[in-house]
Amino acid sequence: MSRVLGLDIGGSTSRARLVVDEVIVAETEAGSASLTAAGPARASDSLASLLQQLPAVAGTLDAVCAGTAGLLTSRDTRIFLEDKLTPLTRSGRVIVVDDASLILPAAGLTDGVAVISGTGSIAVGSWQGHREWAGGWGYLLGDEGSGYWIVRAAIRTLLSRRSLGVPAGGLGACLLEATGTADLDSLRAAFYRQPEPRRWARHAPAVLDCADPEAARLTAQASSALSDLAVHVATRLGGAAGIPVVLAGGLMAHDGLRAATVAAIAMSLPASQVLSLGDAPVAGAVRLAEVAASQP
Repeated sequence: MSRVLGLDIGGSTSRARLVVDEVIVAETEAGSASLTAAGPARASDSLASLLQQLPAVAGTLDAVCAGTAGLLTSRDTRIFLEDKLTPLTRSGRVIVVDDASLILPAAGLTDGVAVISGTGSIAVGSWQGHREWAGGWGYLLGDEGSGYWIVRAAIRTLLSRRSLGVPAGGLGACLLEATGTADLDSLRAAFYRQPEPRRWARHAPAVLDCADPEAARLTAQASSALSDLAVHVATRLGGAAGIPVVLAGGLMAHDGLRAATVAAIAMSLPASQVLSLGDAPVAGAVRLAEVAASQP
């Protein structure tokens, strides 16, 4: 009997899937258990909540795989997760990868490029054993095309409009309603007072759906940025003409942004098939755990 656990730890939420003999027996969800996104205390609490919702698994698992946001920017993340997850196994097999690395196995692919846009953004790719990535620098240095990036850009547009004496327009109305703030000064103060990316990224769909010319401009900019990530990875994976591209992340559920991103990638990589991830990324963690469990 094979018992494996997969975890997908994003910047906003975390998800676990327990699989026994290829049958899903439990799935749980909690807040982000990413050290970089949530901090040590909240990450520990979220991971504990995620695991406590599962049937008793301590010491029973053949392998665990955790894909986590922030792995590339935090040296402590791997140690944190290995310490928490190793006691769950009877084999000691704990695999920790960045959360973007879950997308291709979740899509049933070994080779390809995965472009993820959610709270943050990143692209990773694999071709004949060679791996490359682009982006993933975090909200302070990058994450172009992500939910946080879109909302920050929208707030900057509103501030610029006010400086120029231009009305806030529909964009102002959309953001104030979505964020529950009374005016632009209150919105700016809240942005600085509670800067956590996940707090703001969730308002990106409201920005993109807004009846304001800025929504179309931001959609175009975000889709172009995400396409650039795919192109950078595909180029670095030399010889990978026609490599498939998989779109994933919470923001790719937005029809307008997804369509614009597909079109942008199709123009830059015309030989590549662009797919949307059909299963949850946690399925990729399960697949990687099953591979690890099968090894002697």
